[in-house]
Amino acid sequence: MRLWTFQSIKSVQELESTGELFVKWDRYQDDRWKAAYQWMSKQMKKNGIDCAAFAPIWAWHSCGEIGAAPTLTDARYLLSDIELENGIKTIELECPTEIVLLSNYSVWTELLDLFLVDKTQQKIDKKLVNQLFDTQPENFRPYDSIQATLAVLKKEWVIDIRPLELKPNDFSFPKNKAV
Repeated sequence: MRLWTFQSIKSVQELESTGELFVKWDRYQDDRWKAAYQWMSKQMKKNGIDCAAFAPIWAWHSCGEIGAAPTLTDARYLLSDIELENGIKTIELECPTEIVLLSNYSVWTELLDLFLVDKTQQKIDKKLVNQLFDTQPENFRPYDSIQATLAVLKKEWVIDIRPLELKPNDFSFPKNKAV
């Protein structure tokens, strides 16, 4: 399965030196985000993908159309200016399908909001979970994105590692032009 993931330079160095990348839970300082990611880790385990003592690695399967790679715009929505300024690389990979859990990104953001409000799973109903994991191509809308979670990223799956190219004006709002 073809995927793309945004990773820091430090994470890329770890992947290149050890041959594998795992995400440690202490990376997440905010308990609300951590609770949401732990919930996703449990969903992965229910689907036969065990993260063991590690957090999920997030990647993209489709952005805007089935099989389309993420863009700088996608990165700007997800990453802070500090992360972008420190350097982000895009890793393109081809990994076994059975180690990936796909989910609908727009539904994930709805679910994530529940965790950010009260840190619990109380309001997550079965209908929302079904919508989250409905990634069938026939239900894909042009503005959707399909995200992927993996337990590990292996160097042998990497097709390409490239810098996320930024231009000087990528960190500022466009200036109004006088007419």
